[in-house]
Amino acid sequence: MAVSYVPVGSHRSATLGHVLSFVLLLVLAAAQSTWPQWLRLWGQTPQLVLAAVISLGLSCGGPSGLTAGFLGAFFWAALSDAPVGNLFISYMGLGFLAGTMRGRMFSDRLSLAVILIAAGVLVSGLINLVLAPPPSPQAWVAAVLGRAAFSALLGVLVYPLVRLLSQFYPLPEEP
Repeated sequence: MAVSYVPVGSHRSATLGHVLSFVLLLVLAAAQSTWPQWLRLWGQTPQLVLAAVISLGLSCGGPSGLTAGFLGAFFWAALSDAPVGNLFISYMGLGFLAGTMRGRMFSDRLSLAVILIAAGVLVSGLINLVLAPPPSPQAWVAAVLGRAAFSALLGVLVYPLVRLLSQFYPLPEEP
């Protein structure tokens, strides 16, 4: 079998997509850290950065989700008092796992993205529970469920924005 050195797929450069993803994660981290009190749902702010990481993974693939998870965890750790190790483990893992679903059945559906965002917030909360237990588990459960519902609700706005952004990434090559 001959190996072809001719590029397959789109000839677009992913540089613009990476720059726009960087800016999107930075803006969402800033919005999440300055979320006004009167816009909170059950006293909880949405995890916009995690929603963007999962959406980027789902729209652009595993390596892009892993990179977005690293950058999102870095930005959110710089602005919050959350445990840094937990953020990097959960954000990078969830971004990569969402990226493995790219190209699968229903992977371009908004409903799947919303479900994955809600599940991702719950998994991130469980990782945080195991690695840095809170003093009150009952309050933690209510906080995580509220955050998951609110993040999924705003995921309806984040995912289409990321889908528009994914047009700047090259298409995956066929094996």
